[in-house]
Amino acid sequence: MVLAAGAVGIAVLLVLVGALMGGWRPFTAAPDVLTFGPGGDLEQFTLFDGQCARGELTGGGIFGEAADAQCGTPHDVEVVASRAPIDEGRPVAYPGEAALADFGRAYCALFADSELLVPTSGGVDRADLRMTAVIPSEAAFDAPRTSGASSSGARQVSCVISRADGEPLTDRFSVI
Repeated sequence: MVLAAGAVGIAVLLVLVGALMGGWRPFTAAPDVLTFGPGGDLEQFTLFDGQCARGELTGGGIFGEAADAQCGTPHDVEVVASRAPIDEGRPVAYPGEAALADFGRAYCALFADSELLVPTSGGVDRADLRMTAVIPSEAAFDAPRTSGASSSGARQVSCVISRADGEPLTDRFSVI
């Protein structure tokens, strides 16, 4: 009986270790992915690292100058990280939405697990946040520095947090 219980315990431990090594994280959901630019989910996305904004992070959303909000006042989203996986000046074909989505999910998940996000802010725990990777559409990627692109250019992949319950954030989560 003890031997069977020990075997079950070892099996559960092996499955858990394998899952963790395979990328599973118990408290971090895979980030959602939205595209920006012509033909994308968001018409415009010009936000930069550390910027907060008002607006719903859903299809048809516009995140331009009019959406800007102070991070100490109620806001819907905060850009907590951004990175261009391929430099704006490099002549390269669009790598594909799936490849950019994979990059965005991995980059944002890595960032979500880092110490660059405070554990709690404005009475909201980090576990109550939703992370979204915002990636360029093919048209945005192929036309760097367009009016609908982020201030860093059309090849920028941004990690954007919002509250999972849809309520506004009231303070900054990113460590500046």
